[in-house]
This record gives sequence, structure tokens and C-alpha cells, in this order.
Amino acid sequence: MDEIKKQDKFRMLVVDDDPSVLNFFKRLFGKQYSLSVAMDGDEAIRMTKHGKYHLIFLDVKLPGMDGVEVLAEIKKLNPDAVIVMISGYDVEEDVRRALEKGAQDFLPKPFSDISRIMTIKDVAEYLNLHQLTVYRLAQQGKIPFFKTGRQWRIKKDILEKWVDQEEKRSGPSKKETRVPKG
Repeated sequence: MDEIKKQDKFRMLVVDDDPSVLNFFKRLFGKQYSLSVAMDGDEAIRMTKHGKYHLIFLDVKLPGMDGVEVLAEIKKLNPDAVIVMISGYDVEEDVRRALEKGAQDFLPKPFSDISRIMTIKDVAEYLNLHQLTVYRLAQQGKIPFFKTGRQWRIKKDILEKWVDQEEKRSGPSKKETRVPKG
């Protein structure tokens, strides 16, 4: 029973070879969420083999395997994970490849907009809570929206962007968006 409860808790993984980035995420999420950290791709893959993660922040430039290779391996093991690529370098081509292979978003380092990180976390947590995946939403062709307010509109915009990317990767579907009344 404890193992089931552990797996139900929203789990995050941060993969970066820079200890200051790992510490940043520990300070931001460490006390409220189950947060794991890995300093290279091999460690991240090992960790993903032993547990499901809902949200993964993955550095593009890692020692050994690069982030895009790690992404491909993690998606095989944990296809429903929301993966956000991060980098402090000019990695436009790598980011394009990562988005094609299943990453949902990209955040440049240093992180100047903590609210964007929190919004990404909120959307991933919403998907987990309602047992939804970006892939499933893209296949169904509709995004359930029933919340109102500026914060939800921002989250809705991110989720729509992710679903559009998934539709491009997996093929077309009919997209119907239910917009809240009033």
C-alpha cells in the first residue's frame, strides 16, 4: 500500500550537471514535492527505470549522453512524463530535435521567470491529477477546460501548445476546445 501511495504522489526529476541548478530546484520544490535529482543521463535513465516521474526538467548539454538522447530513452520508459528541456547555451537545433522526440517545452538558463516554471509544474500536476496525458488529449482532439481566471488562461495556453506539438508528432486529430461559460 505504501508503494502505491508513493507512486501516486506527484514526482519530479531534475537532470543537470550543474549543482547550482539542482539546488535551485530543491529550494523551489523540495519540501512540497517528491523531487529527485540526477547529474548525468545514465543516472537519470537508471532512476526512470525504477520509478515513474510526472515532470522532468532535463538539461540539453550533459556529460556522456546528450539531453536529446536521454529524452529518447526516458520517453521509452516513461512515455507520459512531461519533459521540459533546459539549457544555458544556444541549442536551437537540439531543442528542435527534442521537441520532435517528445519534449513539451524549453526553458533557457539562467531562470529569470520562476512563474513560468511554476505554471509548467501546475499544468503537469493538473494532467496527473486528472489522469490525462498530452498524447491522449491530442488523440481525443479536445482539451477539457472548466476553470476560469487569468492564471488558468496562461496554463490553458501552455497545454494547447503542448497538444499542438503532440498532434504534429503523432498525426492530425479533430481539435475541439471547450471554453468555460461566462
